[in-house]
Amino acid sequence: MGDSIVPVVYDQARFILDADVHRCWASVGSKPIVYKNGSKESISIGGAYSLTGEFFFYSMKWQVKEEVLWNIKLLRMKFPNMFLPTGASDMNATEECWRQTRKDITSNISCGNKEELFSHLRSYWERQPFKHNLLNYLDY
Repeated sequence: MGDSIVPVVYDQARFILDADVHRCWASVGSKPIVYKNGSKESISIGGAYSLTGEFFFYSMKWQVKEEVLWNIKLLRMKFPNMFLPTGASDMNATEECWRQTRKDITSNISCGNKEELFSHLRSYWERQPFKHNLLNYLDY
C-alpha cells in the first residue's frame, strides 16, 4: 500500500434507549440496581475507524444500503484515497469501537430519548478514546 492510501473500516450498530445490563461494582453488602425503562426505541449509527486512529460516526435513519452508501461517500470526502477492506465483520476494528462504547457509555444506563442517547454517544466519540491498531485486524 502506498503512503497516500489510508485503510478505513466501516460498520453499523444499533443502540437502544434502555440500559444494556452488564456487571457493575457495588459496595460489599449492597445490591446493585440498574434502572431499566423498557424502551425498545433505538438509533442506528454508521461508524468508520481509520489507520490514522480517527473515528467517524454518522446517524442513520435506517441501516439500509442507501444510507451506508451515503456514509461511504462522506468518508471518501475525508479520505479520497481510502482503501475499504472487506472481510468478516468480527474481524472489523470498528466492532472494537462498538464494544468499548457499549462498555463505557450504554452499560447499565437508560436514556430518556434518542437525542439524549446520541448526545452521550457523540460526547464519547468526539474525545477519540480508541487506540487499537487497525492493522492488527487486517489480513493482507
